Amino acid sequence: MDLLQKNRVYQLVVGDSRSPDQAFEISNNLQITFDISKSTNNKKRTNSAAIEIYNLNADQLKLLDTDYTAASFSVGYLDAGNLKRVFGGQVTHVSIRKQGTDIICQLQLGSGYTDLNHSVLSEIVPPGKSVRDVAETLRKALPGVSRGVYNGTNLNNEILYGYPLMGSPKEMLDELASKYALDWQVDDDVLYVKNNDRANNENFSQAYVISKYTGLIENAYRVAGDRKRSKKDKAKKPGIQMKILLNPDINAGDIIRLEDTYITGWFRVDSLRHTGGWRSREWATEIRASYLEKVDKNAS
Repeated sequence: MDLLQKNRVYQLVVGDSRSPDQAFEISNNLQITFDISKSTNNKKRTNSAAIEIYNLNADQLKLLDTDYTAASFSVGYLDAGNLKRVFGGQVTHVSIRKQGTDIICQLQLGSGYTDLNHSVLSEIVPPGKSVRDVAETLRKALPGVSRGVYNGTNLNNEILYGYPLMGSPKEMLDELASKYALDWQVDDDVLYVKNNDRANNENFSQAYVISKYTGLIENAYRVAGDRKRSKKDKAKKPGIQMKILLNPDINAGDIIRLEDTYITGWFRVDSLRHTGGWRSREWATEIRASYLEKVDKNAS
């Protein structure tokens, strides 16, 4: 683990990478810190990131003087192969401060921010379609989202009298989630919509196994379920919290398999937080997850 913590690499691209004069890239040459939060329920908490960069030059700072410029942040370890993108979105706020001899620029990023908030829908999904069709219609209204991942029986419900979409995509996704007991999130260029008690998919065989041999830093511990849910709500389940080496392969909503000293079982990642600094601080992922009943697809 110590070796992995030392051999760390990152890449930050800000602006349109297809136009070099309208973008800049930083890769392992400036100090950065990052704090990235993702949730399987974007109605409750949207996916966001705060990245601080030390001592950008004047030209780079000038490129940040643009509304909602695109940004992509990737991380990795030298011994683990290629970099993997851990956050993509738009810059929603820029602040600059001086600390000693350093000039620190903080970027606040939102996932799919302009797509979700800066357009207004005015259409009706016709009768006879399903909740899944409504979700896919909303996905197509998000130019930066290339595909949708849908899971759960609630998405099969038929829309008997048509479904009006009047408002921003985020407002409509929030409304759909409330009506049909769904969770939704936009992560990178994917829209995930699923039953609020299930995972992004039911592929337990591909679940990431977390143990002291695969990056678990501290023993997992039990936490209370979501206090906002009633005891009768099947989505209200006891949860766990853990800290592991930063792992960009794990997404909010994924199934994981925990094999720890005191807790073993299948869980759904409800939320996660990636934190670190290139020349300081460990790179870690904090995970909050809830127990998940394994589905046997071969059962009759």
